[in-house]
Amino acid sequence: MTGFGRSELKSAEGHIRVEIKTVNHKFLEISPRIPGHLAEFEDLIRKSVGREITRGKVNLFISSPDPAVFSSRLLLNENLAREVAQKISRLKTLLKLSVKDDSLILREVLRTPDLFVKDASSGRRRLFSKELLRAVTLALESLKQSRLLEGKSLEKDLRNRLAEIKKDLRGIEKRLPSLARAYKKSLEGRLKEFLKNGEVDRGRLTVEVAQYLKNSDISEEVTRLKSHFQAMEKTLSEDGETGRKIDFIAQEMSREANTMGAKSGDAAISGRVIQIKGTIEKIREQAQNVE
Repeated sequence: MTGFGRSELKSAEGHIRVEIKTVNHKFLEISPRIPGHLAEFEDLIRKSVGREITRGKVNLFISSPDPAVFSSRLLLNENLAREVAQKISRLKTLLKLSVKDDSLILREVLRTPDLFVKDASSGRRRLFSKELLRAVTLALESLKQSRLLEGKSLEKDLRNRLAEIKKDLRGIEKRLPSLARAYKKSLEGRLKEFLKNGEVDRGRLTVEVAQYLKNSDISEEVTRLKSHFQAMEKTLSEDGETGRKIDFIAQEMSREANTMGAKSGDAAISGRVIQIKGTIEKIREQAQNVE
């Protein structure tokens, strides 16, 4: 199902923008386009999208802060520097040293181990990953609203298609009684041929009648097609993933319609069957757009 969703989120690390576009596809195919410095989050993003979308080609675009936000920062251990300076000053007084150049004191302070420490970015990355997934979730919610509108449009179209089939089925059912009379008349003609010579091969007659009725009666196919029709209407009213179910029911409807077309020698019914088959094919095409 086609759709579009986007979100923008101002995080502590910068501005995150997410766009998600979906187009029709038989299976789920996720194509993320994300900055290289966010490659480590790709699996998380894929799982997040996969939880919400089960079919379709998904194009996902993310723009995010510059990689520099993840680089380790060099921090001054101010308490340690202050303590070392105080100790040196105290030592200078204690030893009665006449050192007046502060640069010498600074030089000694700078030699202190762990005076400068790197700010580990792992904590910031964890925070950013949460903010990133939140932005993806917001974009998915936006996409969901877009797809809901599309879904309503598809449902309306499918119901209109079903209405066309229903109309053609009614036409076929109205035709069946007169068709039965025509079959009866034809069968009576065939029987007269058997009776011309005054001798009847009852075995052959039974086979002939049974075969004739089997090859001409489409009432069972009409009944099954109506049953599939009702199942389709029920499915359209259901929530959740219905695309594959709609396609399956449409296949069954198509099978019955093909049998009807093959068995019926009536031009009027054949015309209706052709229309039904064309409508079913359109339903199957639309089913590919439904998740």
